[in-house]
Amino acid sequence: MIWNIIFKPVISMPVLLGLGVLGSVIILGAYVASMRTTGRWRCLLLSLFRLTVLAGLLLILARPMILTPEPVSSSRPCFSVLVDSSLSMNTKDVDDQSRFVAAKTALLKTNSPSLLNTLSERFNVQLYRFDETLHPQTVADFSHYDTADGKDTRMGEALMNVIETRPDDRPKGILMFSDGRTNGQLGRASVTNAARTLRMMKIPVWTVPLGEATEVKDVYIVGNLNAGYLLADQPGSIRVSVFGNGYNNQAITLKCYREDRFVSSTQVILKNGYAEASFQVNEPHRGVFQYRIEADAFADEADMENNERFVIARVIDEKVRVLVVEATVHWDSKFLLRALHSDMNMEVTSIFHINRRKTLAVVETISEENGLTKSVTPGVKMPQTLDELRRYDCLFLGKDMVEVFSGSQLKMIQEYVSIMGGSVVFFRGKSYGVRCPELEALEPVHWGKGMLSNVQFELTDEGKTNPMFEYGSQQGEAVIRELPGMTSVTRVSGPKSLAVILAQTKDQEYGGQMATVAYQRYGKGKVMSIGASGLWRWGFLPERLKEYDDVYARFWGQMVRWLVSDSEFLPGQNISFVTDRHTYGPDEMVRLAVSAKMVDRKAYQPKIELTLPDGQTEFLYPERESENETFYAAHFNPQAVGTYKAVLHNNIGVPKQDVARFTVYDDSAEARSVEADQDLMAHLAETTGADVLPLSKIDRLPDKIRAFEQLSKERVKPKDVWDRGIVFACLVVLLGLEWLIRRMWGLV
Repeated sequence: MIWNIIFKPVISMPVLLGLGVLGSVIILGAYVASMRTTGRWRCLLLSLFRLTVLAGLLLILARPMILTPEPVSSSRPCFSVLVDSSLSMNTKDVDDQSRFVAAKTALLKTNSPSLLNTLSERFNVQLYRFDETLHPQTVADFSHYDTADGKDTRMGEALMNVIETRPDDRPKGILMFSDGRTNGQLGRASVTNAARTLRMMKIPVWTVPLGEATEVKDVYIVGNLNAGYLLADQPGSIRVSVFGNGYNNQAITLKCYREDRFVSSTQVILKNGYAEASFQVNEPHRGVFQYRIEADAFADEADMENNERFVIARVIDEKVRVLVVEATVHWDSKFLLRALHSDMNMEVTSIFHINRRKTLAVVETISEENGLTKSVTPGVKMPQTLDELRRYDCLFLGKDMVEVFSGSQLKMIQEYVSIMGGSVVFFRGKSYGVRCPELEALEPVHWGKGMLSNVQFELTDEGKTNPMFEYGSQQGEAVIRELPGMTSVTRVSGPKSLAVILAQTKDQEYGGQMATVAYQRYGKGKVMSIGASGLWRWGFLPERLKEYDDVYARFWGQMVRWLVSDSEFLPGQNISFVTDRHTYGPDEMVRLAVSAKMVDRKAYQPKIELTLPDGQTEFLYPERESENETFYAAHFNPQAVGTYKAVLHNNIGVPKQDVARFTVYDDSAEARSVEADQDLMAHLAETTGADVLPLSKIDRLPDKIRAFEQLSKERVKPKDVWDRGIVFACLVVLLGLEWLIRRMWGLV
């Protein structure tokens, strides 16, 4: 009926009417002009045809639409319930209960019909826990949880995952229990974006805010060495970050202890709740040493146990020797060398193969009299023997290596890695143009065809825990996200079976994730491949990113140290014992690595005695790895925060005992900032057209749902009327008839 028709013109209605009047005037003018020669009735008939076609075109441009009720689904609708299970939900500020337990009790209470049972009478209820990911739950599974253990809260991502997991069966509404603490990649913005999307989909989100908004006062410190480990008798520093939640412009004293003996102290001012400091350290001998950084506590602090941090310093007495080989000078190789040269713990030799008759070498050495010296030596040849090559702990290979090395030298590089335990880094992606079986065997990935331009890579779970991406108090993933993207990335068809992917890039053309930074063990050594060009941009940052000035140098330095860490033997020893890192978070897997050379593998039975922070001991038994017969590893999953001491007992070989230390700390913001964000919960509910429900009035939800349905059920959906084949056919027929008539009358 006519009152069910609306118009949404393609152009404004006045302009459309003006075009109609103009077209009508032209048609009538043509009628008057041709009436004498064609005849009055013939001109009138042709003009009527043309006016009818004009009216049809104007009607199409006016876009008539009929209002039809939205289809009502005959299937049982869904309703989603989300419960925050991140660490901040363990805060006990809801009637002496934790926030998580209060939410659980409200959903599953047994003294009357539970809310879940009431909702289940009308809906297929989908129950989820959410923290950094979304966890579908059965009621039985959910009832067994008494604590929240998620290290992060991602409210916005959780809401989007709910509607994307089942796109054909989206929920009619969502109920969310949370304290509003969100620490996802976009923070509050991700919640706002999700709320707007849900509003467009007409999916309301009723929120139940939990917890108090009172700010919790606390001081928390983080300490890290400025490098992966120190060089004996060379200066180093411990960097300390101080977070003072609830304290602003207040002075705090930091003290440094070495093996429980006082070293020095300094005072900092907490500006906007944050301050930085550093302590200089210098160890004369090789070994593993423990430092403790302590912050004086305020009387009103909520938690005084997090006012200290242990830092493990591993000291070596030989510099790491690095050889960089490049066929042509490139920005990436220039900035790489600058970063490696800035590391006092490395001795760097760089060789540029200009052509087969000209080679330029820059050799950096250390002398006790003169300190750092560099010499440019033309005509220096590449290492010709395995003994010459084994002088270096790590090789960096650039582009066009087939032109640089002979076939015998390429095979020698294979032996250097597989037999001698050396390390190789392909720092500019595929290092050869034509096929090169020797280098192909070393690489952890299979190269594809083409490049991706202007892309950003993201860390995998393995990359987030790798020492290469440790940047003090900030998570590596967050730092990488802030840095400039790569100018190009070589396309990878896939990783090899033993490859470990540390960073990946999304391939927009083919879909899916593509390995960008990966490594694999090859015999006794390791091989790293970096498929990105443009990493030099990390070393040339704009002013707004000056806080990340050291990230580029630390990335390469920490990579080299991690690659060579398995092969460090003290003089006269044939067994080494290390951890892949010195600091871990709770529930992060600790890898205790044992390297044994020239020992009877059948007789060797290593045992690790691990002392926990509470003084209890556990025994671990390292197992030999299948791809490296001289390498053994044991894994441990720590739960308690504190310092751990691992003692390796060897039944044969030297030494009989060796010691490694590591610390476990929870650096999650969830554990520090626990004040509830009730404003965010209210914003989420209001944006989606729902309400905030206090925990005590949660039983009103069914009435709220019915009221929302009543408001939205009368809504109708406009549908185009003219977008049909019969309308188009009528216009074509009218135009065709007009042309046929003109032809019959000899007017064409």
